[in-house]
Amino acid sequence: MSLIANTSSRAKNKRTASSRTSAPSLADRAIWNGVRSVRRMEILESIRANGPLTVPELSELFKQESTGLYYHVKLLQQAGLIQPVGSNGRESFVASQSSVRVKCNLKNPKESKRLRKIVDGFVATSQETFASDSSASGSGQLLRALRWENLEASEVSKIKGLQQQIQNILDVAKTRRGRAKKVPQTMANWHVGSFIQPACAGQFPVTSIDCVTMG
Repeated sequence: MSLIANTSSRAKNKRTASSRTSAPSLADRAIWNGVRSVRRMEILESIRANGPLTVPELSELFKQESTGLYYHVKLLQQAGLIQPVGSNGRESFVASQSSVRVKCNLKNPKESKRLRKIVDGFVATSQETFASDSSASGSGQLLRALRWENLEASEVSKIKGLQQQIQNILDVAKTRRGRAKKVPQTMANWHVGSFIQPACAGQFPVTSIDCVTMG
């Protein structure tokens, strides 16, 4: 999912400006209800990669009762993120687009709060991934990756460039996954996260902990 911050700065080119204008807003209730749930984003991605899918097929894939899935599918449909194909007797769903692109006016308290809630959901799911790692191998990596540092502008730019390289690799994997026909091939087998943002006021650098894992 790609989230665009709708700021007052002028877009660098017409293409970017056009994409921001055409993107639906988080202020829209239907859009908000569609994207606010991590589970709904999982369902949407499964439909995008494996569709068309019926609700019973989603039920089998997610090992979840159809009743609850119909609710998620309804909200995704109302948000315009999926659309039905086929007859009512055997109604399947396909994704309306290859990715979700919404805009958020950070100066609007309601919209910025909604953006934070979406991020909170992703962070909570990320924490569940680490909690489910019985070997704690990912925790050791996280200790080295989470840092607070005093960086120069050129260093920030370099980090962002490396992040873009990571994003490109993930996009290639997403395209390959979209071509896969067997469900196990469309499941996630790695959790990847990379971010950089200004530190909170008064935040001091921390001594990093290099955890040498065995076994």
